[in-house]
Amino acid sequence: MSRRVTDIAVNPFEDDVVREPRDVSFSVRGLNDAPLSRLNREFSALDGGPPPRKPARAKKAQLVVSPDRGYGKSHLLGRLFGKLGRRATKVYLRPFQDPFKAWHSILLLTLQELEQPDEARRGAPRQIESLAVGTLAHVAADFIADLPNYKDAAGAVAFLRKLGAEATLPDDKTRPWFEWLSGRILDPRDIGKLTTRMHLRGIDLDGREQAWLIVLAAIALDERAGEGRRTALKWLRAESLEPEELDFLGLSAADNEVRADATAQEINDLSFRRLQGLCLLASYYRPFLFCFDQTEFYASDPALVRTLGNCIDQLYVDLRNHLTVITTNQGNWLAEILPRIAHPQRDRLSPEIMLEGIKISGARELICARLSEYDAGDEVIESFFADGWLESLFDRLNEIGVRDLLMRAAERFRALAEPGPPPPPPPLDDLFLLQVNDVRSKQALIAYSPDALMWFVKDVGKGQPGVTVSRPAHRRYVTVEWAWPDRSVFFAFEGGDHWHRWGSIAKEAVDLAEAIPGRAVRTYVFRTPDLPKVPRPSWTGTNKQIAAAEQKGFAIVALTLDQVCELHAARELYSNALQGNIPYSGAETLAFLQARFAPLLKSLAERPPSSPAGSPPQPAGNGAAPAATSNEQTPAGQPADGQVMADGAAAIELDPKRLRLVLETVREQKIVDIAAVLGRLGDETLRDPLLRSVELHPNLKAHPGPKTIFLQWRNTP
Repeated sequence: MSRRVTDIAVNPFEDDVVREPRDVSFSVRGLNDAPLSRLNREFSALDGGPPPRKPARAKKAQLVVSPDRGYGKSHLLGRLFGKLGRRATKVYLRPFQDPFKAWHSILLLTLQELEQPDEARRGAPRQIESLAVGTLAHVAADFIADLPNYKDAAGAVAFLRKLGAEATLPDDKTRPWFEWLSGRILDPRDIGKLTTRMHLRGIDLDGREQAWLIVLAAIALDERAGEGRRTALKWLRAESLEPEELDFLGLSAADNEVRADATAQEINDLSFRRLQGLCLLASYYRPFLFCFDQTEFYASDPALVRTLGNCIDQLYVDLRNHLTVITTNQGNWLAEILPRIAHPQRDRLSPEIMLEGIKISGARELICARLSEYDAGDEVIESFFADGWLESLFDRLNEIGVRDLLMRAAERFRALAEPGPPPPPPPLDDLFLLQVNDVRSKQALIAYSPDALMWFVKDVGKGQPGVTVSRPAHRRYVTVEWAWPDRSVFFAFEGGDHWHRWGSIAKEAVDLAEAIPGRAVRTYVFRTPDLPKVPRPSWTGTNKQIAAAEQKGFAIVALTLDQVCELHAARELYSNALQGNIPYSGAETLAFLQARFAPLLKSLAERPPSSPAGSPPQPAGNGAAPAATSNEQTPAGQPADGQVMADGAAAIELDPKRLRLVLETVREQKIVDIAAVLGRLGDETLRDPLLRSVELHPNLKAHPGPKTIFLQWRNTP
């Protein structure tokens, strides 16, 4: 029985924006092959020959320019990710928001990206695990090669070099080698030899070689939810460690380089050194690929553009073993970004790599591939191209933008399914709800993001009547202020869990409240579900400071996963508007978001300081006041079901039995509403574990819509 257009539940062409490069699975032959080859060639100069290698000087940042929106910037990054495969450690960078902590933002995004798996399969190593295993294996091989009288040194070195190239998770055969190396790292007689071998290869980590090796060993050997791994990632994030955490890993007090009350500048500087260390250690494994996308976002603030220019300069001058790619729309780049980048920094950019539009032959190939993915038969495909429809799109045109093609194809599909006048553009409310479902379906989009939270309070916060939004001067922790003639609301953004730092934040909140007698003052810090709970019951003195600060208007705002999805979706929707991905301008979209979140903004602005802590927060868009956390906390690092771990590890996935039921259901129906799948599972609370399992399975794909998420079965090679 042949299929009809009306038999296909999801419009195959509505998914016309690449939101995550790793989702790219198909490309038209010949389309943008030249830009892809150029980027691959530039990267290949960094990884010539097997590791370990001498540190390679960075190439100029590769500037990928789209003539207009919808020519496939993010799609090209996805193709580059796929082409490089395991040759590169891939990092996709959304825009930073704080010009004073740009490197800290880039470091956090880098570490969150390193938690992405090398391959879309259950149990696959994550990039950070591969980096740790690959580095340690080559360090061990160098050490053994230099040992006198070591039996079968050549065989051991060859085994370790092979292990370093494959970088699989330690098993019963390989784990003893890493445990042996861990002993050498902690032995004062051997660490000097290891450091010397690293220096001979050009790896100089400013005297922190032992600390780096200890941290990598904890990541390689510990369970993903283990204490050692959690603490190692805190060190990598440039957070201050407790004395017991240092002892647990075997780090020295000198390795705890950031004070608990460090300034933004100190944290930013250490974050840059952490990135330098990661890039240097790439000599042992594989180079980094840093991709700056959504650059339209920087144009809203000249300080952000200047900081972007500084980052491009420092990446080129001070970091090794990496290639930086920057994507942008031509009009936005020439009018709003490039003029604000200093001329010496422009020299760090490659000549423009211009993207191409799609030609009619490629358009036919893309449309056929999309229809075939949904099992449309020959009759459906033939009806789609009837009456010279495709030829009419290219009348007097040699090429068009890919997104324009997909948008016209989506209109064609709707017309065939429901003949009649074309529907109006979807309202912004539907686009927002679609974005919420999209964020929820991707773990990388729900991780703690100080940039998304800061953007929300700065840009969406400007929509309040009579408010002035600014950065308060001479303050260590708070970075945004809402001010009215009679009151102020301050915001700090802190992802760490050190007791001393939280005590200092509470003290600054009290100082702000007492600075001007009679002025109403509130201070908030947002926490997301993937972060460790604060304050902890053991923080006796700090808890008293926090309790006293709460009486002065201080609150730790514990966001729910629903709230995180809404706030992050707001920023993604606004970014889509700036890039021209939706039929609404940035100003229209921001006005919509300011109206939609007006109840929440009002509750933050007017919530009385004496509001009780610990009351359950409500979804961000409905206007309920956020709630401060209480002292009754889950133990640090222990997530509730369906949440992500504090170190970015995977959320709880479905067990094998439930996953098999999901696979059977989706394979049988081809495309199915997630509600029906949850019905088969018999538990609606499994929505987030189901989405995590879908994200990691090569045969499953999530299609977010404004009202639901459809799950699709995909045949893979």
